Amino acid sequence: MYIEFSDEQRMLKDSAEKYLQDNYDFDGRQVVVNSEAPFSMQHWSMFANLGWLAMTFEEEVGGFGGGALETMLLSEQLGTNLVVEPYVETIVLGGQLIARGGSENVTSQCLDSVMAGEYQLAFAWAEKHHAHAMQDIALIAKLKPQENPSVIQLNGHKTVVLNGAAADGIIVLARTAGNVGEMDGLSLVFVPVNTKGCERRSYKTHDGRNAAEFTFNQVQVPADHIIGKVGQAQALLKPVMQQVLLSLCAEAVGAMSSLLTATVDYTKQRQQFGRSIAQFQVLRHRMADMFMELELSRSLMLAAAWKLDQGSDDAERCLSALKAKIAKAGKFVSHNAIQLHGGIATTDELNVGHFFKRIAAINSQFGTRDDHLSRFSASFQY
Repeated sequence: MYIEFSDEQRMLKDSAEKYLQDNYDFDGRQVVVNSEAPFSMQHWSMFANLGWLAMTFEEEVGGFGGGALETMLLSEQLGTNLVVEPYVETIVLGGQLIARGGSENVTSQCLDSVMAGEYQLAFAWAEKHHAHAMQDIALIAKLKPQENPSVIQLNGHKTVVLNGAAADGIIVLARTAGNVGEMDGLSLVFVPVNTKGCERRSYKTHDGRNAAEFTFNQVQVPADHIIGKVGQAQALLKPVMQQVLLSLCAEAVGAMSSLLTATVDYTKQRQQFGRSIAQFQVLRHRMADMFMELELSRSLMLAAAWKLDQGSDDAERCLSALKAKIAKAGKFVSHNAIQLHGGIATTDELNVGHFFKRIAAINSQFGTRDDHLSRFSASFQY
């Protein structure tokens, strides 16, 4: 698919590409990943100065009014350069939930700081024994109107909260009604991490990011910390999760592009039997297949972004097709990149193995290939 980008969109892509190529080298990334810091605040502040953090927020709340295509363009560059800063977690997911459904109190408390790069968010939904789907939520949130003022009290545990180690505030998917397995009765609750009874255990993930486990022991927040309507989290989550899926898939496309480039360059340099291994036909065919998987993924990504911006009825179906395709293509490209590089690809000193880990992490986030194939199939009327 071909899309004619606007001057502003081309400028965004070019500026992101130039800044990251000039300032975000792999060795510098590894220094941050191997430190106790969750990510580089210096880079994050520069992202804010460049306008990236405010890009997709509406102008009414201080943003630039960008859409799915802008999110896609930036996310692809972040994936190309293996960026660990939490763009999806804080901006595309947490920030958009607050911008779309936060009360005046919550919005004024953090949204300006989020766009300025001074406040971190995380989305807490998965639970140890209920981690397969968003409707499998057991953490209880009770509205206590008898208190003055009214409060929401949370009790339970959340696991693998991405960006949880750095978060200043978390958005908790909690059950205010119904039973485990039902999407009805779920609510989104904003909880500052310094709230009494909120305990955090932080750690690094295998792809160089940060996460945390959270325990809520009679945590109380004001009733206006509910984001959106009580018991109707799905209505707010659906459009935001579409943007999240697009952003993650675009990041994977960027990562696959870097892996293909690195593999082609390596096979040109590696000598075997007196010539570069890039001259062997079987390996050239392998890299051609990698290229085809990448370009098919990119075309589907462009279609999904365009459909989201147009408000197309089949945008969600296209996103599920994209996520399923990314899972297959990402595995094919990353596995072949590892094989064609040989044992060196598994060392920490080379970025190939780190791209492999990031693609694997993306493939497991917010639905596996089988999950999205099922959604895609269910979207048709037989």
